[in-house]
Amino acid sequence: MSLKSVLMPLVGFLYNGQLSVEGQLLTFKSGLLDLTKKPEGFRRHVSRLWKLYRHNHVTGRQLYVALEKQHFTIDLDENGFFRFETPVDKNYSNYDLDHLLKFYKDEKHTEEITVPAITLSSIYNVGHPKYIVISDVDDTILITHATSFLKRVPQTIVRHAFKRKEVEDMSKFYKELKKQGAEIFYVSNSEMNLFWIIKLFLITRKFPLGPIYLRYQKNWRDFIRSPKANNDQLKNVHKVSRIAYLINKFPDQKFLLVGDSGQKDPYTYQSIAQEFSNNISGIMIRDVNKGKKDEEMKEIEKSLKEIGVPFFLFHDPKEAMRQERRWYQSRVLKH
Repeated sequence: MSLKSVLMPLVGFLYNGQLSVEGQLLTFKSGLLDLTKKPEGFRRHVSRLWKLYRHNHVTGRQLYVALEKQHFTIDLDENGFFRFETPVDKNYSNYDLDHLLKFYKDEKHTEEITVPAITLSSIYNVGHPKYIVISDVDDTILITHATSFLKRVPQTIVRHAFKRKEVEDMSKFYKELKKQGAEIFYVSNSEMNLFWIIKLFLITRKFPLGPIYLRYQKNWRDFIRSPKANNDQLKNVHKVSRIAYLINKFPDQKFLLVGDSGQKDPYTYQSIAQEFSNNISGIMIRDVNKGKKDEEMKEIEKSLKEIGVPFFLFHDPKEAMRQERRWYQSRVLKH
């Protein structure tokens, strides 16, 4: 297997004539990129996962981007990450963005950079949604047991994306949101190494697709170097900054934030709502603690009520659907 420079992930959206794209340039063995054909055996899955945490990111260089006659030059940071934003002169479809947006190593555009199949179809023309949903992934829609290291590791290592379990009926719930006219953005604290698992999970379980924003790719050494406290802080910064970025890009939209009570979602969403009370129109939290955090959730609900942001705690998706329909009637249709 030869080494290749690849873009994984490549994520973004087109809205009101403004294209926003970000990604990470990595060096992988080419055989690791065949991710989508069929479920694979345990040994191959574990081997692939291990190798995907042994990547090298490409730093200290520029990329050259072409979208038909428009050309851009972008800089990579120390992690091989980039973000660029530019006005475009056409209302490109999702298909156009997949096939016309090209990345090159050189200014003459002779060395095109590989965009793996799993990375394609990750930049969306979001059109004019009625509202925007920002959804967590772990234990909100995908069962990961994020609060238990002993349960989470086997879930990640043993289960291929085709076999990962969804929180029951959440895909049905999200399809209803999409039918109402929502655009869905997935914002997770998982690292980009797991992008392919999350995207294949969304496809396999028939969730509405949308941009998937994750943290930087990790190398296996990062798990040794990063103290837990520092890691938790970085996770919180990632989620807050990413949601704030999206709100600033869609300043006239209503936002519904969906997460779970297992980790920091209620507190993260509370702080976002306090900063952007005119944009956050509701918060929905799946209770994974079986009532153990009821008092904390009531305090959050009380503080949000003071700034006019509804807070819903749900125990199953059917309850969430009932709550959301009432929210939709009062917060979207009547405004």
